[in-house]
Amino acid sequence: MLDQIPPEILGYILQIGIETWGIGLLSTICLVSSACRDVVVSTPSLWGIFVVDKHRSWSLLNRQLVQVKAADLRITIPHKSSHTYDKHARKFFASLVPLAPNWVRVEMPTNVFSAARWADMRRVEVLRLRFHGGTTGRSASQFFESSEGVPPSQSNLHSFTGSALPEEWVTPFLSPRITYLELGRLGGQYGGRYKQIPASLVHGYLALAPNVHTLCLPDLSFLPFSESKTLVSLRSLHNLELARVRDLTPLLLGIRAPALRALTIRDSIGQLNSVFSQWSQPSFLPANLQLLELANSLSTSDIPFFIGFLARLPALIRLIVSDTDEINPEHATVETDLFKALASPDGAGPIVGGWLCPSLLHLCIDVPLRVVDVLPIARARGNTTARIAGSPARLRSLQGPLCSSGSEEEMSELRSYFADPEDVRCLCLSCSFNLSATM
Repeated sequence: MLDQIPPEILGYILQIGIETWGIGLLSTICLVSSACRDVVVSTPSLWGIFVVDKHRSWSLLNRQLVQVKAADLRITIPHKSSHTYDKHARKFFASLVPLAPNWVRVEMPTNVFSAARWADMRRVEVLRLRFHGGTTGRSASQFFESSEGVPPSQSNLHSFTGSALPEEWVTPFLSPRITYLELGRLGGQYGGRYKQIPASLVHGYLALAPNVHTLCLPDLSFLPFSESKTLVSLRSLHNLELARVRDLTPLLLGIRAPALRALTIRDSIGQLNSVFSQWSQPSFLPANLQLLELANSLSTSDIPFFIGFLARLPALIRLIVSDTDEINPEHATVETDLFKALASPDGAGPIVGGWLCPSLLHLCIDVPLRVVDVLPIARARGNTTARIAGSPARLRSLQGPLCSSGSEEEMSELRSYFADPEDVRCLCLSCSFNLSATM
């Protein structure tokens, strides 16, 4: 079976395997067939993948160092293994330092990373760095010191992930070359909560990476009312994801991302009504937004502004709203009834006019609801009859807690508006254990 896979494809598969199970996989693969052994021998990059996890064998890793020669190095030291630095670990890490010019993909703590020099890492493309406090390792100023003076703008670094890093371990890596940026746990953690930081700190980082394409900001806590005086314009930003962020308002109010395609906010707290209001203005509006996900982040006061924001998103294809309490159709008013707005030809309101999100194809509403609450949406958007001019796109999938909230007749009608019964899925706990089952 493996003999039938093209060598270049098999080599790529083996790279993934080594990153998952370690270099010991190669000895087993070589026993499968001569063709597999030939791929291993003729693909030196396989020997450059080092995974130093809790299952590592120092003797095997040291033998791998002998085989690696001048291959590109991809080094991963997972978080759970970073505290087990015995004499064997220190010796192995010291052997990696002279090979720093060959590093291309790195995940490790600062105390190991700082043993090398930034001036020797021009080829690093992807860096995942986490802060390791303590006495081991050099300081950031010592790490970046170099008589050659190689700034990050002259390196190959395009993807940077930082966890719990102080400012001196973040700023020097940022440049217009960065297209993927993830910054989490900034300021450190105290008493089980993350230290509050000013929004201006993150805005300053973003100003140094103006061409970022994907931005992820997990586990942050901002000082309330810490609005930044600087407005950061990220014209290349397509994907923005926030998770477990406290007081996100000052952060988002300081960002303009008109080219945004996907916005995800999960388990975060803030006054989103202010954000929706500002981002509805023409100079801020991400008019081509295609995916919007909000999970456990909306409050009742946000919903009218949320609907107003949706009214200005004609290209939105996928809408995901998950909240246990705040969005309940039984308690909705005229201004907060998202279900009615999605089902009405005038759902976009008197200012914009027309359908709300006319391009919507996939709708997931994981909130307390009944089947009768979503039936009007399915009737208006899921009908299989020919579309007339001015009607919205046909809804292709609907997800929500449905199985116990409607009669058999209601469920039958709901399914009838979709091409396949599996396009209607229930998100209750029992149904989630059998994702392939229909209702």
